[in-house]
Amino acid sequence: MEKLTRHSIQWFYNLLAKGECDILDFKAQLEDKIAFGRSLKNFASKYDELAKDVVAFSNKKGGFLFVGIEDKTKEINTAFEYTDTKVFELIRQIQDRTVPSISVKPHRINVKSTEILVLEVPFTTQLHRTSKGEYLIRSNDGNRPIETYEMATVQAEKGLIVYDQKTWNLPLASTGTDKQGNPIPGWQDITKTRDLFLRIQKEKPQSPYLKNNSPEFTETLGLIKEDFGKLLPTTTGILFIGNHKALKEVPFNQIKYIRYYEDGTYTPFEYSGNLIEMADACFQQLKSETKVKEFHFGLFREYIEDYPEVVLRELLINAIAHRDYSRQQIIEIRKYPDYLEFESPGHFPQGINETNLLRKTNPRNPGIMDVLREINYAEKAGSGFDKIFTALLSKGKKLPEPLQTDNSVLLRVDANVYSEKLAELSLLYKQATKKDIDLEKLIVLNHIYTGQKLTFQQLEKLPFVNNYQLRKILSELQEIEFIETTGRTSGLKYIIHRSKLATTDDKISYAKLKKQEKARQIEAIIRYLDTVEEIDNESARKLLSIPDTNASYVSRLFAEMVEKGQIVIADETKHNQRTYRLKV
Repeated sequence: MEKLTRHSIQWFYNLLAKGECDILDFKAQLEDKIAFGRSLKNFASKYDELAKDVVAFSNKKGGFLFVGIEDKTKEINTAFEYTDTKVFELIRQIQDRTVPSISVKPHRINVKSTEILVLEVPFTTQLHRTSKGEYLIRSNDGNRPIETYEMATVQAEKGLIVYDQKTWNLPLASTGTDKQGNPIPGWQDITKTRDLFLRIQKEKPQSPYLKNNSPEFTETLGLIKEDFGKLLPTTTGILFIGNHKALKEVPFNQIKYIRYYEDGTYTPFEYSGNLIEMADACFQQLKSETKVKEFHFGLFREYIEDYPEVVLRELLINAIAHRDYSRQQIIEIRKYPDYLEFESPGHFPQGINETNLLRKTNPRNPGIMDVLREINYAEKAGSGFDKIFTALLSKGKKLPEPLQTDNSVLLRVDANVYSEKLAELSLLYKQATKKDIDLEKLIVLNHIYTGQKLTFQQLEKLPFVNNYQLRKILSELQEIEFIETTGRTSGLKYIIHRSKLATTDDKISYAKLKKQEKARQIEAIIRYLDTVEEIDNESARKLLSIPDTNASYVSRLFAEMVEKGQIVIADETKHNQRTYRLKV
């Protein structure tokens, strides 16, 4: 059978070992019902049950149905018989019982000498139901109906709606007029509208969103949209310029911040309402708690915050801008003595994960992002994490640890400086080049310092490294003597340059590394002379992959080997053209 998935057979075996979960279910048999000794073809209830599973998987995130495995015991059903005719009939029956029709992909795998069927259920960008009108979703190890309040979340995750552009037909009557005499919609706070206009005017005087009257301004900015023959507020509009009555329609638009102390006590803070007001109030609280510690790097004195201001701002705006507003969850911020956590409702947007969030962007709420950019609370998509990573690494702090849970994205930032050396290198770079070190170089330096010695191939595979720029970055860091190489061509490794090592431990580590390298070079020369009688400086440089500009190093190496009695001078017609041989 044609292979219809990128997964290997081993991947299926690993999945099988997990047992039932939100992407896996077991069915023992596909036999038709037997009545009075006769087979009743197309036994409806059996296909209806499978159709429910397929709909539930497809509405969640896809999944796999293993047919030929006992549901309760998870044992292989040795009586199961795989036949193409039955499989194709099964696929047709599932298509007939799902709306819109779902096409599952069959796979045949062999488990303990028994062929079983695996039905791969795709995740689609459509909302599916059974032919009987049942909207289902997978939950842990079973199916359940999609609740009314969840429908928008499922649709948003499938890309069927952009939730921040969803319109709201609110039964709120107008209570006044604006300065131009236009009636103010019953959902709108005209004071917040004017404040937003003035903020944009101050930050971006040439913004194309600055229109002459309130209706034009709000419609151009995407705060209202024509629907059902009239202008209605969008989710973005309610969140930025909605009054308290309108904001009640989005009750989970809140931020809860809890500060935990070492003695186990804590102080809670809660923010709700307008997005700008929430962001300002929460940021001021986080900023007010910032602690600063003094560090000395030679002649440099550096004051490092436990949480840099730019990190706090970008993490907060990121949580507000990219959370899933269709979910009945709030943003939670938890501060412990040694670290800070931001938890934002919803998963990463499609195509984004823990390893590529620096390189890929897919804004979940483009309307909200547009407004935040106009008031300079955000810049271009994806730039927030660049700033966060740069601010942390340049101060010798660990990179944030993103984690996707079942319902949210969790991001943790440590308060402590874990690498004073990296902070010092950032300062030295600015001193040498008269500019701040960029993120790409910081990431490479961080990996080389923490990994001590890494090959090019190892660096390529590490998180957040820009593979397209790696050679250029390494070359530039070598040129200004921030890194250097060790070892031969096939195993060439990058290490921090000896001139940048300050601590005793660093110097000892460097000395050991160089001693090991020299021992390998001497061993290589001796092995060479076992087969070739003589060697000169040029031949040794080629053997050891040492550049021509470092001929003096090879001369010193030969002198050391002569002094130890390992080799002798074979010919010295000219001093700079000596040849050497093994001492007999």
